[in-house]
Amino acid sequence: MSALSDPPAPPPSRSPEAPTGGGWWRRNRWALVTLPVALALALIASGDRVRTMWWEQDLRRPAAAAAGETVAYHQEVRDGLGGTYPIDVQVHLDGVEDAGDLPDRMVLPAGTRAVRVDLTLGADPDSVLVTCRLAVRDADGTRYDYVSSAWGATQSGTPCVPADATGPWPSLGEELDEKTTTPDETSGPRPPTWSVSPVVVVPEDVDVTDVVLWWQLPQYVRLDVPGS
Repeated sequence: MSALSDPPAPPPSRSPEAPTGGGWWRRNRWALVTLPVALALALIASGDRVRTMWWEQDLRRPAAAAAGETVAYHQEVRDGLGGTYPIDVQVHLDGVEDAGDLPDRMVLPAGTRAVRVDLTLGADPDSVLVTCRLAVRDADGTRYDYVSSAWGATQSGTPCVPADATGPWPSLGEELDEKTTTPDETSGPRPPTWSVSPVVVVPEDVDVTDVVLWWQLPQYVRLDVPGS
C-alpha cells in the first residue's frame, strides 16, 4: 500500500484586530473628518490678519474739527524701538487757497494747480512731531498727498513743523543717535505756537473739502475747509 500524504494545513484565520487594506483610512478617519474644519479656521484667522492690516493702513479713526475750530489731538505712536512716544498737538486750519507763489523750482504739470494749506499748531517744544504727513481731499474722499520733493520742488520734508525749528526727532537707538545729526541739533528750538503753509498739487478742477494730517495710521486729524 502506498502511504497517504498528510492533509494540507488549513489557511490561517485572520484575527479580527489584524489590519486590512483599509486600515490606514480607518486609523486616520477622525483626522480626515476634522481636516476641512482646521483648514477653514486657518483661512478665517488669515483673513482676520489681512483685514487688520488693511484696516490699519488707511485713515480710519478721525479726530475732526469743523471749519474754524481747533482740534486737540493725542496719539501714542510706536517708535520702531519697541516703545512709544506721545503726540499731543492742537491744530487749526486757517484756510486753503490757490498758491500765489510756488515753492522753489516747482513746475506744475498741465491740468493741475497748487493749493496752499495754512495751519496754526501748538505743542510742547520738547515733543516729537516731525513724522507727520498731510493731504487734502475732495468731496468724493479722493486724497492728494503732500509731496515735498515732487515736480522739482524743495519743500520741507515734514509739513507740520517749521523747517528751521523742527523740534526733537524720534530716537534711532543709542548707537545711531551718537552718529547721526538731526535738524533739531542745528536749528533753534520750536516755538510753542507756529504756522506752516505746505503746498499740495491737485487736478485743476478739484475743490478741496478737507485737510487730513496724520502720524501713524489708522488715527488722523480731519479739518473741514471753510466754505466747502
